[in-house]
Amino acid sequence: MTKCSPRKAKTPRRPGQKKNTNTEKDPVGVYCRIRPLGAEDEECCVEMITNTTIQLHPPDGLKANRNGEYKETQYSFKKVFGPKTSQKELFEDVSKPLIEDLIQCKN
Repeated sequence: MTKCSPRKAKTPRRPGQKKNTNTEKDPVGVYCRIRPLGAEDEECCVEMITNTTIQLHPPDGLKANRNGEYKETQYSFKKVFGPKTSQKELFEDVSKPLIEDLIQCKN
């Protein structure tokens, strides 16, 4: 008498997602807004390098890492808005295109 062991059914694989060849719009846009400082004597540890890149500087008095150095880090975004950016400018660049697409039934 042979004993049959139950076989687990294989889960079908999903077909690989095709890359979107339409480079008109990015699927997700990540923006950065550097807010104005509250007081003149506040220390800012964010520097706007370009309109798409920021650099973080460690604040004074921060303990150094193991090698005794501070690490400055850069980050890239679709667009960086500086501290003097108005609400209207921010809305025009970020929200308005999304709202217009929504009204026109676009994703």
